[in-house]
Amino acid sequence: MKHLTSIFAAVAILVTGSLSAQELQNFQRTAPIVSPEITATTVTFRLRAPQATDVRVQPSWLGYGPEAAEAGKMTKGENGVWTKTFDRPASELYTYTFSVDGVSTLDPANVFVQRDGTRFMNALILDGGLGDLYKESERAGNLDHVWYWSGTPGMYRRMYVYTPFGYDPNDKSREYPVLYLLHGGGGDEDAWSTLGRTCQILDNLIARGEAQPMLVVMPNGNPTQRAARTLMVPENPDVPKGNGSFDNYASLPADIIPYIESHYNVIKKRSGRALAGLSMGGGQTFYTGFRNADKFSALGMFSSGLLGSLGSIGAFDAEKEMPGIYSNPSKYNTFDLILISCGEQDERIKGNKDVVDNLRAKGYRNVVWETCPGGHEWKVWRINLASFARKIFK
Repeated sequence: MKHLTSIFAAVAILVTGSLSAQELQNFQRTAPIVSPEITATTVTFRLRAPQATDVRVQPSWLGYGPEAAEAGKMTKGENGVWTKTFDRPASELYTYTFSVDGVSTLDPANVFVQRDGTRFMNALILDGGLGDLYKESERAGNLDHVWYWSGTPGMYRRMYVYTPFGYDPNDKSREYPVLYLLHGGGGDEDAWSTLGRTCQILDNLIARGEAQPMLVVMPNGNPTQRAARTLMVPENPDVPKGNGSFDNYASLPADIIPYIESHYNVIKKRSGRALAGLSMGGGQTFYTGFRNADKFSALGMFSSGLLGSLGSIGAFDAEKEMPGIYSNPSKYNTFDLILISCGEQDERIKGNKDVVDNLRAKGYRNVVWETCPGGHEWKVWRINLASFARKIFK
């Protein structure tokens, strides 16, 4: 009987392998395309679309809008392969998609894909500068996908937890500081690790000795979501949403910090905790951070729409939102670092700078203001994260 079972198993493997080979051949009837092809001076994109009449590529270094679309027009060549070559831009992580007769599509030759909310894009990293910080390190940490009970909204939720190279859960003699890192509107717990390249940034900074080894906790900051929508987990619309789109994260100090401090080898006092976030997460950082000044040693607010006074929220009144922040600064002036940053082309920049000026005028110490070229986009927030990580837990 064992012999017959072995024969059947062998036949099954052969049949499966044959079918797999046949299926693979169905996708390899034509010569494979190299896209993107990167040289020392150029980047070339290719897409096979023999029936198309208009094909364009829009790499993020072109920007957006009609001019960028025009600059990305591709030329049709042999076998229906469309091609476009650009001069190689500065070292960075870039994204792109193709437009085929007006329909957006991914590059089937490039497995490097990122998701921003419901939008999917291909990506590429150009080395030789800033892009080196976003590449894989030989001394790589781990990324845990953790389900935890959140009693504040009353449901199980998922968060990502980065642990640095060398972290040993069985070594109780060493405790690590923790950065709690919040995503922006439309994002979820997946955003900072994929679009933000958090693990790679921390791996490289730690390996270079530019940042302290630390854990990074990346939770889902959308009140109704248990986890990223890609998991197809039903949302809970009955969850209390707080006082607004930013003042809604009571579960961070109530549920997440206790979970981390009971399951990981971490420092269990304010000197070992920092909090930062981008856009929506920057607003959540304002409320959660100042309201819990006894729990965090550093705050980072990147391109905050709350501080930036955009849209229907009107001019930002910090004293109204956080009573005493200006009238009784000693109540909050306890942080080792308050870093506020914004892209130079982001319309939120003036409001954020005004908050910096007001804090400094009230005698707040260690208030850092940083800007860099860019708008409301990930290339800015990756730089913000790297800068913040270098400054905390010193």
